This record gives sequence, structure tokens and C-alpha cells, in this order.
Amino acid sequence: MYDLVIVGGGLWGTAASWSAVEHRFGRVLLLERNTFVAGESSAKAGGIVSDFVAHPDDQAWVTESRTLFRQAQEISGDRTMIQENGMLSLCTPVQAEQLATQVQDLQRRNIPVDVWDSRAIGAHWPDLDRVSADMIGIWTPQDWHVNPTAAANAFLTLARVKGLEVRFNYRATTIAIESRRVLVHTSEESIEAARVLVTAGTWTRKLLQTAGIDIPFRPYRTQLASLEFPAGYQLPIVRELSTDMYFVPDGAHNLLVGDGTRLWEHDPDNYETLGDPDFHQDVASGVMRLISKGEYAQLRRSWAGLCGATPDRRPLVGKVADRLYIACGDNGFGIKRGPALGALAAKIAMDAAEAPQLNPHRYPPIDFPLRPGSGGTFDS
Repeated sequence: MYDLVIVGGGLWGTAASWSAVEHRFGRVLLLERNTFVAGESSAKAGGIVSDFVAHPDDQAWVTESRTLFRQAQEISGDRTMIQENGMLSLCTPVQAEQLATQVQDLQRRNIPVDVWDSRAIGAHWPDLDRVSADMIGIWTPQDWHVNPTAAANAFLTLARVKGLEVRFNYRATTIAIESRRVLVHTSEESIEAARVLVTAGTWTRKLLQTAGIDIPFRPYRTQLASLEFPAGYQLPIVRELSTDMYFVPDGAHNLLVGDGTRLWEHDPDNYETLGDPDFHQDVASGVMRLISKGEYAQLRRSWAGLCGATPDRRPLVGKVADRLYIACGDNGFGIKRGPALGALAAKIAMDAAEAPQLNPHRYPPIDFPLRPGSGGTFDS
């Protein structure tokens, strides 16, 4: 019997696995439904890591996640994992006033930040040559783009060195809680565990329901596109707050563009994984609205993934039944908070500790309005 079984090998699950074996928590097994880690929502995320968040918990989690990402990069030697592009948040004067307190908070925390008018934006980033004259830019130069798949693979490698056992192509189908153990029934066999931590992303609710447990959680769909710029470009990460669209540099000629959020509930076993035609139109108009070079950009491909929403846009991390724990509810903030929340979930499962503000049962399992996660004022 395993001391801990972790179900789901995304960014959160691999970070949780690393934390569990680092703390020598007995025999630990990671189950992943695919033949590789981070193949679902983690791989389809924008990968932005920013300190421009309002909630104190998020500020702490972003700081811790940065540390874990950096450790994983240094130990693995994978220099592609972190790209220190900096981020420019484009907003209206009204939005800039609303964000003034957050800008001041960054300054108080000694995190570099500048507020630019349109002329300063053009002087620093000439390729943003169509930014309107009244636009304000909030520049956070220490923001990153992280490759989530590379990070998850690094966490997995480090955990396996410490003794983690991994089984790929094992889809957890049901969970049964017994008097002295938890049984995880998979596509291959039934596995016994003293404790189980479910980090299965948008499948979490469906899996818990097999054990007679429900949580306040709804998957929604987001989209990304990859554009080719034949002549190249020079851009940081860009977020246009009025539209929720963001650009992420991906090499000298490719640009990732999101987010195409679709705010209704989707089934993680049955949803469209390619970008919608109207999303492609939004991408084209959004890029050309800010960048004249966008007129020559070509769509390479597009895809869609799911995010997990909660009523208050805060994650669900903690105990849901005796010996059964969960960590889910990224709400569009999954990458920047993921490693820290994975490590926290492992600690809670190992020590039977609690994070009351993240109690998965703090709301009843009922429907609730879906809202964009990491857009708007960055207020999570």
C-alpha cells in the first residue's frame, strides 16, 4: 500500500510529487492518464508568471512559485523553461486609476514597475505602433513566460530521483474510501493508498463524484493561437486589459495570442480542442489594432484548453473526506500559482494540516456565475 497516491500529472501534481518525496513522505505514487506529464491544461496555458496580483495569498504563492521554477531550471539545466520578457499591461486612464493601489503595492514590495503614456510605450517598444494616444502602459520588467511542460518534466525528474514512483497511461476511473484505506480504481488496476491527493485539474469534480463527493467547481474553455511574423518583431509580454487579450513572445518569429475565453461549463471529456473561427478573427483584429506588422502575420495553429472555476475565484485545496485531499481551481491563474499550490497541497495531505481559506467545502456544490480569471484588474 502506498502512503500517498497523487492523481494527475500536470504542473500542480508534479510539484506536489516533488514536495512529498523531498519531505520523505514514505512511498509516493503519481498516476497520469497520458503517456507524459502536463499534456492537458498545463500544456495549453499561456504560461505568464506575474507579480501583478492583488490578493496577498497570490502574492506569496507567486513568489514561492518563482523560487520553485528557478530551482527546477537550475537543477535540470533546461534554459528554455523561463523567458524573462517583462510584461506591459495596456489599460485606459480609468483602469490605470483603478490599478494605482496595486502599482503602489508593487513599489512597496520593491518590485520594479513603471507607468508609461503612449509616447513612452512607443519609445520602448516601437513595434507597438498602433497603441492609441490615450492608452496607459504598466510595465513590470521582472515578469516571465514559463514553459509549463518543461517545468512539469523538471519537477517529475527531480521527484523520481528522490524515489517517486510513476505510472503513465493510468486513468483513474473511480475512488472508493474504505475504513483504513482509499482505493483508486484505474484503467489498469486498483491501487491502495493510505492517503490520496487528487490534482486532476478539470476532471477533479467528476472523479470525486464517483466517491459520492461533490465540490463547487465548473470547467470553462480558453483558447490560444500561434502566429508567425515573417519579418520578426520585438515585443514583451503584452496584456490588453480592455479585451483580456494577451501576447506572449515565442521565439523570434512566433507569437502566442490568447485568450478566447468561453464562459459556460464544458465537459473535460468532450469539448472542442481547436480554436474557433471567431476566435481567429478576434486574434487578427486584436493584433492589427496594436501592431502594424500584424497585417503580415499568419496563423500557424490554434488550440483550446479548460480552466477550473470556483465561486470566489480562489483555489480549492484541502481535505474533502477522510484521507482524501484535492488541489484544483486554477481560475486562469494556474501557472503563476501552480508550483506553490502543489507544494501546499502535498503538505496538507502529508501533515493533515489545513488552509481554512481554501477549504473545498466553503461553498456548497451548486452552479455559480463564471468569470474570467486572470484578466481585468488582475484581482483574483
